[in-house]
Amino acid sequence: MPPVDLQRRLDALARYQIMDTPPEPEFDALVTRASVACEMPVAMVTLLDDRRQWLKARLGTHITETPIAHAFCALAIEHPYEVMVVNDARYDERFRGNPYVTGYQKIRFYAGAPMVTPDGVPIGTLCVIDRQPRHISAAKRELLKALAHEAVSLMESARNRRDMTGDVEAIKALQLREAYFRHLTEYSLELITILEADGTIRFESRSIERELGHAPAHYRGRNAFDFVHPDDLQMVAGAFQEALERQGHTSVIRFRFRHADGSYRILEGSGNNLLNDPAVFGIVFNSRDVTETVRLQEEVERGRKEKEDAIARMTGGVAHDFNNILTAVQGLAALTKQRVPASSIEAGYLADIHLATERAARLTQQLLAFSHRVVLQPRAIELGSWLHALEPRLVGTLGASSGLTIATHGELRVWQDAAQLEQVILQLAANAHEAMPEGGRFTIEALPIILSPVERPPDSREGDVNYVQLTITDQGTGMDEATLARAFEPFFTTKTEGQHPGLGLSMCRGIIEQSGGHLTVRSHVGRGSVFHLYLPAADVVEEEIPLPPMTFSSGLPTILFVDDEAMLRDVGLTVLLEAGYRVIVAEDGHDALARLADMGNARPDLLVTDVVMPGMSGVQLAAEVSRFSPGTRVLLCSGYTRDALAQGGGLPAGVAFLPKPYSLATLLEKVGEMLSAK
Repeated sequence: MPPVDLQRRLDALARYQIMDTPPEPEFDALVTRASVACEMPVAMVTLLDDRRQWLKARLGTHITETPIAHAFCALAIEHPYEVMVVNDARYDERFRGNPYVTGYQKIRFYAGAPMVTPDGVPIGTLCVIDRQPRHISAAKRELLKALAHEAVSLMESARNRRDMTGDVEAIKALQLREAYFRHLTEYSLELITILEADGTIRFESRSIERELGHAPAHYRGRNAFDFVHPDDLQMVAGAFQEALERQGHTSVIRFRFRHADGSYRILEGSGNNLLNDPAVFGIVFNSRDVTETVRLQEEVERGRKEKEDAIARMTGGVAHDFNNILTAVQGLAALTKQRVPASSIEAGYLADIHLATERAARLTQQLLAFSHRVVLQPRAIELGSWLHALEPRLVGTLGASSGLTIATHGELRVWQDAAQLEQVILQLAANAHEAMPEGGRFTIEALPIILSPVERPPDSREGDVNYVQLTITDQGTGMDEATLARAFEPFFTTKTEGQHPGLGLSMCRGIIEQSGGHLTVRSHVGRGSVFHLYLPAADVVEEEIPLPPMTFSSGLPTILFVDDEAMLRDVGLTVLLEAGYRVIVAEDGHDALARLADMGNARPDLLVTDVVMPGMSGVQLAAEVSRFSPGTRVLLCSGYTRDALAQGGGLPAGVAFLPKPYSLATLLEKVGEMLSAK
């Protein structure tokens, strides 16, 4: 910068007497507004002298000054009437080797509007920063310019107050400027509130009347918690207590606040603890009404759900029939293989049939997961030890060229089906492997989180507020906006047609949502993807419900085998007889009860039944059999559950489950396990 420009800047800073002054609520409010409006974690008001960048106000960082040689803002003021935007500093030659880019601060995105004095001298910037690559709209750039202009006006007002010597014109100018600032505050698009330490409202901006229907006077002197929705009160009170316990800005929260007409509007905002500032002595809370935004998001989500539900009903039904066919094919192939020489050509053909049915079974399982028709067997999982036990499989999935990081904070328990959650994480790891052909890092981080009723999944149980956020990040090629918009669509794939069914991510979301959780994704081309899994927390480990005590019938164990598919009855009868059991087969629930009646005083040791059957479901049959024969154990088999088994999210107490399609070896293993259990 030419010496004349530097000298003018130093002279302007000297006139304002602003450098190294204490924090002021007006400047703190500016960075809060910039952070909330631009949705950025870091916002600053910076001033530049001849050797350093000093922060008059800051949000999201503890740094108070930096050498001017490393300051992004030093470049921003070279073009005083433009907003300088850096989308990703890693790829900008101007910041090669900059320690705030390569060091622990990891600055990626920057947008700074120069603060220009009335006589045209740039003295600093109002800027926002993110540690993730970002883009910023033209409207938000204009907002940054307006906030930078407000910052200069604040300095001008302070200088005028200092320079007042009784000059009437100076007093009038000051009054005009103060009226201008009142106008900016009272007519701000945001709601600006100042709260006492007990939550009493001391000040409300006039924008509250436009957004919530009452004039500011209606709120002043009343407690803010009186207007918060009862379901959000605990969450808001917790955030307020956090604000009381530490100085500075709080995290952004979203909650419902009562409108004058009795309805509730959804507000989003954050607070700044200025109780120790004698000029404010309160907590400044900046918020905005996001009701319409949330409503539009819900409409889009509702449309998506309706479309996917229609596909799910169709695919679930197809999967049910297909699983029955696959089970029969697998069983018949296995029985045939036992009857041909192991070295024969036919044995090879049968092995190929087995591999083909296994591949088809994986596809039907994905269809069921997407359609929320998987039978869940949830339990409390301690994520730290569980994830580390999964580490070898993750390393194998990612490949030798990629690194793996697992970080959990404390002992975190979630209520999940371990096998299904494993399938989700391994699927995301497989996707990351394909997205990182030259290697990269795959990171899993778990944190406890509290979600308000507004933020919770729509189907979550009432009262659930404790979740665990599982953040899964890769450094892959990322997705463009068009791909991201369709990422969870069933059968959508960017791979070569025929290689992938396009069910991976839709399966993941189906499993998480059926488990009472939620799954979101952020991604940018060339910058990787970030998945957030919100899983219901489990406070305690529930004891496993034991199987009912049983008394074996005389002689060989007796099995009542029920399925409405004739081929499956034939396969089941053959394999169980050859294994040495006494077997009674029935084609549906009513037939099974008739067979039970024909047994007289004898009772089956084990009921093996399909779930979805005409007339009477397997669950209803199990209840009837248990009523007549309490010692009979129950093994439910299904590849699709459109009834209470899926709607309840799990199995009836003391009942075991075998998913279709199953191999004969798996059937025999499960039957043996059920009969030998204590």
